[in-house]
Amino acid sequence: MPRFQPLPLLTLFTAASLALLLTLGGWQMQRMSWKAGQIEAYEARGEAVGFREALCEPDRGAFSAPVTGPVPLSGQTLRLYTLRETAGWMRLALMPAPRCRPDDPARFLMVEVAFEDLRSEAQTAVQVWRIETPPAPGLFTPGNDPDTNAWYSHDRAAMAAAFGIDPDSLLPVWARSDSGMPASLSRTPPAKHLGYALTWYGLALALIGVYLALHVSRGRLRFTTPSHDGDKNKKAD
Repeated sequence: MPRFQPLPLLTLFTAASLALLLTLGGWQMQRMSWKAGQIEAYEARGEAVGFREALCEPDRGAFSAPVTGPVPLSGQTLRLYTLRETAGWMRLALMPAPRCRPDDPARFLMVEVAFEDLRSEAQTAVQVWRIETPPAPGLFTPGNDPDTNAWYSHDRAAMAAAFGIDPDSLLPVWARSDSGMPASLSRTPPAKHLGYALTWYGLALALIGVYLALHVSRGRLRFTTPSHDGDKNKKAD
């Protein structure tokens, strides 16, 4: 029978580290599954629709169908920072939202009309959009600076004030460029998450191996016991 006398502090540290590694591996597996579903939903979108259909009869999937059509813009544009192939500014403008019912109040939709390269300042017009809920700011997102027209996150009230409209008249969704699969899906595909998960699981196995090897070297883990005959011979000697 094996004999095992674990080192208390080392065992506590190893158990905590092992739990962390397995949690990270499991999280990567969940991200892989979630991202595969998101990619499938994006690729399964329907044919292009107009703004009225996209807003009044929204697709209940994870991504809206591509949106095309004339964009009657009004007023100024806001600059929202983004990172695509290069860093740059989304140029956002307002368009009167189509009324879904005759008695609907006048509403406005914020639309990305161009992408402005940060270095060259060259602008590329947007031709196809998708309707989305604006993303929430991240933990390290810089603060907005309306005075210099530098925006780093969506702030419905502040953006409405910059446009000179009532915040309640600004729709809670926006139309952003639909030039391809979102970067959040294409930059780190599911296969990479699988690779990360295997890395964490591999580190967990390596940690177990080091833990056991150390106990064997210290004589605290034995897989065989001395025979009684061997003990008698030692005593006789």
